Amino acid sequence: MLRCTYCGASLNLNRKIAAEALKALDEQGLEHFDYPCPRCRKINKISRQALARLVPRRDGGPTPKKA
Repeated sequence: MLRCTYCGASLNLNRKIAAEALKALDEQGLEHFDYPCPRCRKINKISRQALARLVPRRDGGPTPKKA
């Protein structure tokens, strides 16, 4: 569960939104996704790692790195 940095409200990101955000980050070469808080309307920066935790691997999530 992700929370707003400013007011502490929970940010309800579902797997579909997270998968689309990861795809957009890969295409644009960005490191974070901007998501507005539904309560205070401020923009929260959500890291690539936080989005990857929400998406299962079969839905476009990151693949584990081999050593």
